[in-house]
Amino acid sequence: MVDFDWYRSFVAVYRVGTVSGAAVSRFLTQPAVSQHLAALEAAVGQPLFVRTPRRMIPTEAGKELYARMAQAVDTLDQVSRGLRGPASAEPIVVRVGAALEYFHEIALERLASAPFRFRVEFGIAESLAEKLERGDLDAVIATQKIPARAIEFVQIDEEHFLLVGPPDGEQLPAEHPGEIEDRLSAHKWIGYSVEMPIIRRFWQQTFKRRPPFQPALVIPNLHAIERAVELGYGVSVLPGYLCQGALESGRVRLLWEPPAIVSNELWLAYRKVARASPEIAQLLALLSARSNGGAKSRHPSKGQVR
Repeated sequence: MVDFDWYRSFVAVYRVGTVSGAAVSRFLTQPAVSQHLAALEAAVGQPLFVRTPRRMIPTEAGKELYARMAQAVDTLDQVSRGLRGPASAEPIVVRVGAALEYFHEIALERLASAPFRFRVEFGIAESLAEKLERGDLDAVIATQKIPARAIEFVQIDEEHFLLVGPPDGEQLPAEHPGEIEDRLSAHKWIGYSVEMPIIRRFWQQTFKRRPPFQPALVIPNLHAIERAVELGYGVSVLPGYLCQGALESGRVRLLWEPPAIVSNELWLAYRKVARASPEIAQLLALLSARSNGGAKSRHPSKGQVR
């Protein structure tokens, strides 16, 4: 008789691609998952995976079994969770990673009605994705898609970037980008890091090349960068949702608007084995810009700030 846990381990290995990753997602040891696979293959009568040094590659039999079993396994998992009884169970803890600034300005408000507890960790997308793969986090609000077979990304929002300077900064005319690049390059720039990821994106999308300068000041916090711009340390590129209040109050000034809006997609990342989790579904519903009217990052109309 086939044990249901064998199917669960099989589906986990299929989605993650490794026995170790499946073991982490199922809170089991690697030997236990390996035993489940061996028992299921013995019951089926043929191999379900080709073992390679780095990946478990499904055979045709494995692909066919997954197509037949995946939905059933997900449904039974949901039923099993429901049988525990919401009244008697402690609220589930969901471990979320995110960029501090987006979480503070946007996600925190959207998640106010979430029916579970949170443990939040801040960091950059690459390091948070690694922790997600290891099972140290349950979901990540990511500013970029990191190549990883075990992780699924769903777009939840879009942030728009604005070029801002101090209140007395010169507002540049709406010239062709080729005629204004030199004028912008002469400014003192404030970057998030030496690599200037946001400024670099703005420059490459607008001028089709990397910025030809180094930052005069590096601050790894966008709120602090906005404050530094306000105090006259230099100019920078910031998400609209973060600097909109400062623009409206006159604490910083919109210096120039490129012909095309510079934007970046935001994603909710989670392990593929958890795609049927009700917590992931709730996170997607709460964080989605469509269900929340969009982020406060809309680009202002020419010559004005909303």
